[in-house]
Amino acid sequence: MNEIAKTYSPADIEAKWYAYWKENGFFRSVPDQREPYTIVIPPPNVTGVLHMGHMLNNTIQDVLIRRARMLGKNACWVPGTDHASIATEAKVVAMLKEQGINKSDLSREEF
Repeated sequence: MNEIAKTYSPADIEAKWYAYWKENGFFRSVPDQREPYTIVIPPPNVTGVLHMGHMLNNTIQDVLIRRARMLGKNACWVPGTDHASIATEAKVVAMLKEQGINKSDLSREEF
């Protein structure tokens, strides 16, 4: 009988399952007759600083996509654009302009 380890060791588990998913084409999505299931991944916010909320959001998306694949759906998880970040950037650029600062004069870190 196999015993379950007291602590989770990703190195012992993830390589096996990653290879299994790759071998079975579970990471591929090509339009076909299956029910489509898509999640668009929003990019990080305008500051570029990632936080626990991003991690939680991406983890939930990952779980939902994997579940959809296991249910036989044509699941596609794709990077997308985030309207809110674009709007936020426009507001920040306008605020900087009021202060006499041109966005193109700033580095990414300064912005």
